[in-house]
Amino acid sequence: MRILLFLAVFLAGCATTPPLSTSKDTLFDLSGRIGVRYGNQGFSGSLRWIHKTAGDELWLLSPIGQTVAHITRNPQGAILSTSDRKEYRAADVGGLTEKVLGWHLPLSGLDSWIMGKPSPESPSGAIPGEDEFVQNGWDIRYEKRFEDGHPKVIVLERPDIRIKLIVNQNE
Repeated sequence: MRILLFLAVFLAGCATTPPLSTSKDTLFDLSGRIGVRYGNQGFSGSLRWIHKTAGDELWLLSPIGQTVAHITRNPQGAILSTSDRKEYRAADVGGLTEKVLGWHLPLSGLDSWIMGKPSPESPSGAIPGEDEFVQNGWDIRYEKRFEDGHPKVIVLERPDIRIKLIVNQNE
């Protein structure tokens, strides 16, 4: 019994909850779940994303709440820190996550896709009669929406990868 109690306390101590954003330049503060299938591998866990006018801060968390990767992006580039305290840098988040995690997180454009619309930064093609469009080589599909119309379940697909985002909260 003591071992189970110790294990529960230890795991709770290892879990990190990202802080709530109180910054006035925060455009949205999103929490949810993420599932990624790439090749014959996958990742699933939680996602926390604070999107600000000057950049982004993301946490990818394991199913038990431990930080797998902490990603920051600003005009100078992107930094990914892992749970074992290694730090990686690149010009963009997509290339960085592909190099370090093995899969591409399309942060460029995702801020618009999360809000239910194509990014104004590049051309897109709507799929007639569907809650779906194509942009930057991705097929973006909205499978479920909140009552206010904002996306709840978003699927991003390319031939080599499928990312499913389930939004719990988007403020």
